Amino acid sequence: MLGYHGRVRKRRSDTAGLVDPENARPPEDGEREGPAREVRIVIDHVDGTRRGQRQELSAEARIRFGRHPECEVAFDAHRDIDASSRHAELRRVNASWVLVDLGSSNGTFVEGHRTTEAPVAAGAPLMVEFGPGGPRARIFIGDDSAIAALPPPPRPRRQPLWPKVALAAGAFVAAALLMMLLLRATC
Repeated sequence: MLGYHGRVRKRRSDTAGLVDPENARPPEDGEREGPAREVRIVIDHVDGTRRGQRQELSAEARIRFGRHPECEVAFDAHRDIDASSRHAELRRVNASWVLVDLGSSNGTFVEGHRTTEAPVAAGAPLMVEFGPGGPRARIFIGDDSAIAALPPPPRPRRQPLWPKVALAAGAFVAAALLMMLLLRATC
């Protein structure tokens, strides 16, 4: 096909998928030649009844979190009661991701702050708590190499020791009082 100045001009379909060698550049760090890598979503359960478990999910349009059995990330319906049955969703919006609270009773906490919507960046782990004291999970979006480089999830929170000590001390005092009452009654 002849162009405006009499030069041969290629049709768009003739050049589709070809790289112009004059403007070509080598791939930079983090880039890759060839087909795009498959992105997956990793959920590391840090607290709750699923503590220590890892789920690797395909990057679908949405990932649901909650106690309902149809949720992709389902918490225990009887023990993880701080999480709602349909608590939150991880949604794909164009080329990015957003975590959306679905009007849960106890709220969604991202990195310790209550939120109704939070962006989730690929390659950056995000700590999410489903209700105060509820199940906690680390969410990560990435390809195989990014997932392999992901450090282990944080250790679960330690429960404070003072309630157990107070309960034990109360039981000891109650037992001592009962013994004193029984000794008085027999004498």
